[in-house]
Amino acid sequence: MSKLEKHVSIQDQSSRMPMRKILVVYIGIGIALVLSFMDQTSVSTAAPVIGTALNGSDTISWVGTSFFVSNCAFHLVYGRLSDIFGRKTMLQVALFFLGLGNLLCGFAKTPVQLYIFRAISGMGGGGVNGIAMVIVSDIVPLKDRGKYQGLISAFCSIGSAIGPFLGGGLSSAGQWRWVFWTTTICAAIIIVIDHLVLPLKPVTGSMSRKLRQIDYLGIFLSAAGAVLLLVPISGGGSIFAWDSAAVIGMLIVGALSFVAFGVAEWKFTKLPILPLRLFKDRTTSAVMIQSFLIGMIYYGNIFYIPTYFQYVKGYSSLLSGAYVLVYSLPGALWGISSGWYVSKTNRYKIVILLGGAIWATSQGLQIIWTAHSSLALVLCTLEINTVGVGFILQTTLVAALNTTPAPDRAVVTSARNFFRTMGGAFGLASKFCHSTRLPMQAPSLTSNFDLILIVWLSGKCYIQQYSLRQTPSDNFPDTLQSSCPPNISHRCTQDPFSRTQISSRRRLC
Repeated sequence: MSKLEKHVSIQDQSSRMPMRKILVVYIGIGIALVLSFMDQTSVSTAAPVIGTALNGSDTISWVGTSFFVSNCAFHLVYGRLSDIFGRKTMLQVALFFLGLGNLLCGFAKTPVQLYIFRAISGMGGGGVNGIAMVIVSDIVPLKDRGKYQGLISAFCSIGSAIGPFLGGGLSSAGQWRWVFWTTTICAAIIIVIDHLVLPLKPVTGSMSRKLRQIDYLGIFLSAAGAVLLLVPISGGGSIFAWDSAAVIGMLIVGALSFVAFGVAEWKFTKLPILPLRLFKDRTTSAVMIQSFLIGMIYYGNIFYIPTYFQYVKGYSSLLSGAYVLVYSLPGALWGISSGWYVSKTNRYKIVILLGGAIWATSQGLQIIWTAHSSLALVLCTLEINTVGVGFILQTTLVAALNTTPAPDRAVVTSARNFFRTMGGAFGLASKFCHSTRLPMQAPSLTSNFDLILIVWLSGKCYIQQYSLRQTPSDNFPDTLQSSCPPNISHRCTQDPFSRTQISSRRRLC
C-alpha cells in the first residue's frame, strides 16, 4: 500500500444480517441482475432484425461492441465509487444509466445513433453486475460466499434465459424498439424497489469530502485507454483502414493512456480505482487473466449463438430465443451446485479446473457445426457449455475474494469484472475484424465448411459471397446454391443490396 493511500480511510460496509434480511437483499440485487442479463441476451437475439430494420446488418455487431467498450470503461469506476458513496446509491445510478441508454436506443433512427445510445446503456450495465457481487461479499461471511455467489449465477442464468424470448418475440412481431423500452420500464421500477428494500449501510461524511476522494485522473485515463484501444480494433478494416492514421493514432494513444494510468495509480493517487499492489497476490493475478479469456468466450457466445440460429439455421428470432432458453436456464442449477460445493469444502480450484475443461470441450465441439448439423447436436453442445459456465463464472470471484482484505473487496470485484468485460469486447471486436476480411476471400471458397465459417464470423448471409462474385442472380453458381440449407436457400438467390452498397463495402475491406 502506498503512503498516500494510507491517509485515506474506507468505511467498512459489511453487515451481518439474519436470514430474512439476506433474502430481502437478494431479491433487490437479484431482480437487478436479471434485468441486466436479460438486456444483453434480448438485444443480441433481436440484433439481426434490428440491423435489417436500420439498414445496418453489416455493422450490427457494434451493438454489442459499443455496449462492452462503455462497460469496460466504467467497470473500474463503480467499485471505488461504491466505497465512497455507498453500494445502494451506485446500484441505483447504474440502473439509471442502463434505463436511459435503452430509452434512447428505442428512438434510434440510424445504426450510429443506436451504437452511441447502446454505449450509454453499457455505462450502467457494468455497474449493476459488479455492485451486486460486492453487496454479496458485504452481507455474507467468507465461508458461505461460494454458496451465495452461486445463487448470483442463478439470477444471471434466469436473465439470460428470459432475454432471448423477449428479444425474439418482440422483434418477430416487428416491435424491436420495445426490446429496449421494456428494459427502461423495468429499470425505473427496480430503482424504486431497491430504494425501499435494500437495508444497506449508508456511507457517512460530507459530499465535499466524498468528491475529493474520487480518482478523477484514474477514471479519465482508464476510460480513455479502453475506448481508444477497443474502437480501432472493432472498426479496423470496416470503418477505418487498418493502416490509417486514425487507427494507428488511437492504438498508440490508448496504449499510452493505460501506461499513464498504471503510473498514476502506483504513484500519485490517494485512493486508486485499481491499486496495483493487488497483483502481488498470485491468485488475484491468475483470476484476472482467466477472467479476460472467459469474457472472450462467454460474451462472444451470447452474441453469436443467436446469430448462428438465425442466419445459418434460418430460424426465426422467436424460435432462436426458445433454443437459447433450453441451454441457458440449466446454468442456474450448475451455478448453485458448484457454489454449495465450494462452501462445504472450500475447494474452489478443482471446480475452476473442471469447469474450464468442460467449457473448452464444448467450444471444441462448436467447431464442427455446419448449416446441416442436427439440432440435437447443437443443443447437446450448448448444454455441455452451460455446465462449464455454471462451474467457473462465479467461482473465480470466490477464489479472488478469499485472498483479498475486506477494504479491497469492491475494487477486486470491479477489476475482475473489468477484465472479463474487456475480454468480451476484444472477442466481439476480433470477430468483427474477421467479418471485414473473410468475404474478400469468398470467390475462392466453395466448400460447405467455408461458407458456414463466413456466416458464423461475420453475421452475414451467403448472399455476401454472391455479391462479391458479381454474378447475376439468374446465374447464381450451382455449387453455392447447393451448399445453402433448404430452409434459407431463398436468401442465396436474392440480392437485397444495391451495387453501390456492395462496391462501398469492398473498398472498406
